Amino acid sequence: MKTPDTSCPIARTARIIGDEWVLLVLRELFREPQRFDDLQKRTGAATNILASRLKRLVEAGLVEKEPYQARPLRYAYQLTRRGLALFPALLELMRFGMEWLPVDTPPPFRLVHADCGKMTLPGQVCTACGRPVKLGNVRMLPAEPAADTCAAHAVAAEPAATPERSGAA
Repeated sequence: MKTPDTSCPIARTARIIGDEWVLLVLRELFREPQRFDDLQKRTGAATNILASRLKRLVEAGLVEKEPYQARPLRYAYQLTRRGLALFPALLELMRFGMEWLPVDTPPPFRLVHADCGKMTLPGQVCTACGRPVKLGNVRMLPAEPAADTCAAHAVAAEPAATPERSGAA
């Protein structure tokens, strides 16, 4: 099997994040730091798959783990500054999925642009006000009941309110 060209930045990035489970883990970590059990429940990944994907993300410097319990040793995971830099790419993957791979069910979350307070579709600019959408000015919220006509058209990622995250965008 031929090894992908390491001079290509897309190939190098795909080796790390080019996996469905990795993208689902990133989606959840953009919302907030997570414990292993919570990530497993929210992504649906088997324990061995989730463990290997988290190991890959930690080794790549996209995620860091902090112990929250000594016995047995358990960790919480959060994005590093390098991991947070993937936010625009994740927004574009959300936009692509909504535009080119539509489904009849609404997504499990929605984006709210903090600058204008309105829901927005994923992308680099707010569909309500036209200003840039960045990690520090968008929140990922759970989808509202079907009565909300916009819920079927919005996806999201709420970063935790930490100084590192607001300064990373």
